Amino acid sequence: MKKPRISIIGLVQVGNALLKALKKNGYEVISVFNRSEIADSQIEQYPDTDFFTGLPSQNTLIGEIIIVAVSDDAIYKVSNDLAGRFKSLKGKFVAHCSGTHSSKALEVIESIGAKTASFHPMKAITKSTDSFEGTWFDIEGDGLFLKMLEKIAIDLSAKTFRVEPKAKPFLHASAVVASNYLVVLAGLISQISEQGNVDKQTLLKALTPLMENTLQNINELGVVNALTGPIARGDINTIQKHLKSLKNVPEVCSLYKTLGIEAVKIAEQKNGASQALVEIKKLFRED
Repeated sequence: MKKPRISIIGLVQVGNALLKALKKNGYEVISVFNRSEIADSQIEQYPDTDFFTGLPSQNTLIGEIIIVAVSDDAIYKVSNDLAGRFKSLKGKFVAHCSGTHSSKALEVIESIGAKTASFHPMKAITKSTDSFEGTWFDIEGDGLFLKMLEKIAIDLSAKTFRVEPKAKPFLHASAVVASNYLVVLAGLISQISEQGNVDKQTLLKALTPLMENTLQNINELGVVNALTGPIARGDINTIQKHLKSLKNVPEVCSLYKTLGIEAVKIAEQKNGASQALVEIKKLFRED
């Protein structure tokens, strides 16, 4: 079966990564559109792709699938602008890559004949990203289009799962916690290490394998069974020592307590309620 031709609108992180990954996996990306100017080096890298500053119009060539990879706030504007430029997009399939918005953000595109969907990669994407291998895409929208997107994901060695439109903001909030707040936790680790005059870069290198091992345990065992450490053991003395050592950094100590209360809840699911956990919870709630 012949692969559909693709156009991309937006060439920042997601759009740039999709351009590289799609081309690498045999997809014909025939045109790319960007609000700002595109680097000559990038244009030279893909001589068989047309690059444009701005948005497509009746006079530019667009593929069967159009991927809108702009910022969340720009999706509605791009959608309205496209609807103003084209009398009809019948036969076209338009997907955006937002984690927050559903395909309803493209309603005006749908009103002129296009099939629409959302195609959001759950991946921390940087300028160097050129592969989506092992990445999960949450998708929703037109049924026929979703089948096409599922095929594209398979070709990218990625996976998909379908969601309801109302699930999108909750899903994106979860992704923010999983990705961005993991970085915040790494920053917290650095602040704690500095209190003991431990080089933070060395400690991060030493603790990264532990973090990776924990993620593997979560994946294999689930959240409850992956919890280890002093809270899971009900080790009150260790928690007291931690809190005492963090007294000079009240903001860090407050975060430690807040996260600790959530860890107690998980420990109770794992081992049941105990007097030790009750006492640890009291420690975390002390001012």
